[in-house]
Amino acid sequence: MSDDARPRVLSITSITAVSTIDGGDTLAAEVSGPDGGTVFLLIPLGAAGALITQLTDAAERGAQERRLHSQGRRPAQEP
Repeated sequence: MSDDARPRVLSITSITAVSTIDGGDTLAAEVSGPDGGTVFLLIPLGAAGALITQLTDAAERGAQERRLHSQGRRPAQEP
């Protein structure tokens, strides 16, 4: 990481493979981008657990929003 304050965005179109490295301590996720390029994400197992939880929660919220949108309703605003 650099000291650049601008956020970096990585757009992916698919997850090609996930394997373990470092004796099982790290996940190596191979992902493909819209330009056809490949990027490897190295994720420590501790961070992977948190990522899975947050992805699951966000996916559930997204599904709820899509259901409401398809019914012509808006999701309730959080305080």
